Amino acid sequence: MTKDKGTQRFRLPAWFRLAVVAVVAVTVAVVVLVQVTKKTPVTASPPATPVSLAGRAPEAGKAGLPGPGGDPDRRTLVLYDDGRKKDGTTSPPDEVKTAEAYAMFTANLVSRGTAWKLQPAADYRPRQADEFQAIVYLGSIYDASLPKAFLTDVTTARIPVVWIGANIWQLHASSGKAAGGPGWRAEGYRDDNPTTVTYKGTPLRRDPRSGTGVVAIDVRDRTKVQILAEASAPGGTPSPWAVHSGQLTYLAEVPYAYAEAQDRYLAAADILLGVLSPQAPDRHRALVRLEDVGPRTKPEELRRITDFLIQQQVPFSLAVYPYYSDPQGRANNGDPTSARLVDSPELVGVLKDAVQAGATLIMHGYSHQSDSGPNPYDGVSASDFEFYKASVDGDGVVHMDGPMPEDSAQWFDQRIATGLGEFRRVGLPEPTMFEFPHYGGSAVDYQQTTSLFQGRYDRGSYYAGFCPGGRCGSTATATSEQVYGQFFPYPVRDVYGANVVPENIGNVAPIAFNQHAARTAVDMLADAQSALVVRDNVASFFYHPFLGEGGLRDLVNSLRALGYRFVTPAEILDG
Repeated sequence: MTKDKGTQRFRLPAWFRLAVVAVVAVTVAVVVLVQVTKKTPVTASPPATPVSLAGRAPEAGKAGLPGPGGDPDRRTLVLYDDGRKKDGTTSPPDEVKTAEAYAMFTANLVSRGTAWKLQPAADYRPRQADEFQAIVYLGSIYDASLPKAFLTDVTTARIPVVWIGANIWQLHASSGKAAGGPGWRAEGYRDDNPTTVTYKGTPLRRDPRSGTGVVAIDVRDRTKVQILAEASAPGGTPSPWAVHSGQLTYLAEVPYAYAEAQDRYLAAADILLGVLSPQAPDRHRALVRLEDVGPRTKPEELRRITDFLIQQQVPFSLAVYPYYSDPQGRANNGDPTSARLVDSPELVGVLKDAVQAGATLIMHGYSHQSDSGPNPYDGVSASDFEFYKASVDGDGVVHMDGPMPEDSAQWFDQRIATGLGEFRRVGLPEPTMFEFPHYGGSAVDYQQTTSLFQGRYDRGSYYAGFCPGGRCGSTATATSEQVYGQFFPYPVRDVYGANVVPENIGNVAPIAFNQHAARTAVDMLADAQSALVVRDNVASFFYHPFLGEGGLRDLVNSLRALGYRFVTPAEILDG
């Protein structure tokens, strides 16, 4: 799941996606040339007058509140390892940063069920458990310092405790009892390297590169223990991966490294929700978002897609950037080109009709590119990042390099205000939800988005140093050295304080590009089927209108056949 381990997903740039559509027996380079030379340079109207951003999301911005569907009257204490070790030494900085990132991931998931407080486990106070309705401890550093008071309170807990990963052997050690819980014991790390975790009868992936180690669980008395999930290596015998007994639920590893769709991460997310919110409904909802709609989107292509969805009574969203820019003429015969929504009245008509029929507008950045140069491809709208610097190495791998040189709260606010003015100028409602282009933005940008919009609709980017000592909100200490991505199987309120509508099964990508393989509707449906192990989950995808309605029809019909019901983002945010 962490970007530094190759799991952040990026979409195809616009010029390459156009090439994919034209199926001709020539090289990709020629196809690209044929496609881009059909475009006519446009002189855009001047920008609209920015709108006021004051008071757009008055309840947003506070980390620790529950997300959609969470219970504000219940609080969970989320404890994590901050680098202090049992022997008095300190872990290496990179290990500490990873531990903090995993703590943020856990807090994000916990928000689906309850409010939360994030805190280093070493700072636990005697009887602090009495202030909460549940405890989640994330053991991500071997032999981390755990106060005796914490171990004692877990042993005698009258509230649910979820213990994830390492240091289970410290539990009860001071009293001479075996590490574990009623009816089971922890036996150190397994000798094998499991590749499958089976949960609710569904096999889920576990990437053998994760390297986190899986604790061996020996169940001694099955009358006292519920085995929630089992792990197995190729040719091996399944053995417990997650167990529950008394007030204690234990997961044998931290499930975040290399976590993608169909991963054991889904089991962990559902187990957390089941413990923290046992009354969560068993329902499965779906979302579709039409992606990269801008002033140069072909109205007839978008009309065909929106008409189909409206006829099928499928709620949908439109991810719109209101300003098109190609400052170097890379896609327009060398002629610098720009366009605004007001320059595309036919497209605006399609958008208005869709909104009238119930579609949701999402602001997908202002221009979905950077005028300062390729970022990382060509500087053309829908190709590049807008709010974060990116590059591509010799192997085609996208790297997140750091905030934009001009990045600041004021710069971000001005860009958003100008973009919202473009929506208002053509008579469209101002979007109340935001999606970062390519899911990339600085911690400052994410924090600002939280205060400007009712929610985000994307996968989040998170930064070590944003929650120093468990106190989230420090953009000054957030580091861009390690950027972490997380997708969600259900809506959350993340560490930025933002309500997040998830996107989690990706999109159709006809051919491989950069570090990502080609992706078909079959792949997406397999992800959606595995995600059914999560109670009250959301299967959410995006789709590019130029691909036509045929592929979308198959996705819609197949998701319905799996038992999913299509809803609006507003329904997701309502819980």
